[in-house]
Amino acid sequence: MKRTKQSLLLSGASLVLSAALLAGSTFAWFTDSVTNTGNKVQAGTLSINAVAYDLAKSGENGFTIEGVNGGETFYFEEKGQDLKTEKDPIISEENWEPGVSSAKLLQVTNSGTLAAKIKVDFTVLEKDLTNALWFDFVQVGENGQISGKFTQRPMSTLETFADNLELPLSAGESVQFILVYGMNEEAGNEYQGKSFAADVSILAAQYTEETDGFGSNQYDKDAAYDVQNVADEDSFVQAVNEGKSIRMTQDITLSSEVVFSEDASLYVNGHTLTVGDGTSAIKVAVGKTLTVYGSGTVNGVLYADRKFGNGSKLIIQAGDDFTVNSKSGWAVYAGAGSTVEINGGTYSASAKETSGVIHCLGSALSMKNATVNVEVASVMNATGIYSNAKTNYLENVTVNAKYSTAVNFINSYAESVIKGGCFITDQKADDGFNSPTIKFQGKLDISGASITRIQDGILCSNIVNPGENHLVYSDCTFTTAPGALAGYQDIRHKLY
Repeated sequence: MKRTKQSLLLSGASLVLSAALLAGSTFAWFTDSVTNTGNKVQAGTLSINAVAYDLAKSGENGFTIEGVNGGETFYFEEKGQDLKTEKDPIISEENWEPGVSSAKLLQVTNSGTLAAKIKVDFTVLEKDLTNALWFDFVQVGENGQISGKFTQRPMSTLETFADNLELPLSAGESVQFILVYGMNEEAGNEYQGKSFAADVSILAAQYTEETDGFGSNQYDKDAAYDVQNVADEDSFVQAVNEGKSIRMTQDITLSSEVVFSEDASLYVNGHTLTVGDGTSAIKVAVGKTLTVYGSGTVNGVLYADRKFGNGSKLIIQAGDDFTVNSKSGWAVYAGAGSTVEINGGTYSASAKETSGVIHCLGSALSMKNATVNVEVASVMNATGIYSNAKTNYLENVTVNAKYSTAVNFINSYAESVIKGGCFITDQKADDGFNSPTIKFQGKLDISGASITRIQDGILCSNIVNPGENHLVYSDCTFTTAPGALAGYQDIRHKLY
């Protein structure tokens, strides 16, 4: 009996211990798994390269086009100009005369992984010689043979012709075409000394070749090029918000300022763009570049923005008749760290406090072939070109300053160059206080300029290293305006 009790006690202890173990464990079930790793979505790339080739005297592969070069074979150089990295114009003809012609071979390659459609876009900047010139595009086939027929076209149709020239390119595929251009034999004396200039862009957008998961290749059929045609405020603002470049097809009025937050181009295209009531601005965001092209009018300010000393870049490639009229104190403004490059155009500001029609607080200012008009009758605060930049370059610039200083370079460490041009301060103030025509600190190298003065012609007012020779000048002409104050000079140094 005693042995039985001991056995029962041991059994009970085992049950308790088993229960305790079970309480801290889990039951095993039949299991299995399949793991699939490395899932991702990889975006394709849309990228093109373009190369331009000049004519050569000989070569391995020649071209013969009926109506071009008298039907004789012509050749192109083996090494071309990479248009993505080399920014020199591909056409720079000089001293042309009736009957002269030339050609360029253009090759565009789809260097991305997606199919693309491409088109060539021209913006005409100078038109005086247009009616004396002709052109044509002739496509080259896959075997290097001419696949198109030459047709001599008036240069006046260049922009509209290019609008209709669109070609598809699969990934890795290239296309070649020859741009032939010349001067009409019957061009008369009225074209002597005239010129024609244009900017060319090669644009790419998605093309309907690849298919999606549902077998459709039409999802990108409406893919737009970077340059968007706009005709009203809504389409203008939408294109800017989408980071696209803009070509105006109508006059447009914007209710407030607009900021380009991506690198872009604005083609005014002969129209008028009014920003607010003429006091608001078209701005380019910090770290970005905006290039303004063509003829037309901007009523407002072109503004290179800045933040914490970091700036942006504003480039103006003006056409024959490009004007910026501002009702604020500036027509062009550049904040700290920004750079401004102005090629052509006329700029005016009419606000009472016009601190500078061209007002640059940035790092560099370059102006060529431009006219600046100070519209306000002010002396103390108005200036034609006001710059704190460390480098300033003016070439063939005219400033009609009236009562005000035409040019004021205020950076004590600046290195400034003025080549040619006409700088006029010729209005006498009633209170007897008058402005110098050109005022500068730092160093100035000026040559070939015409300077009209009511006070000093050139005033050097350096406060840094006053013993140095800050002014180098040659071939400048000075004119004293009627009523000029006595005691002032063509050139005067005012050292502090």
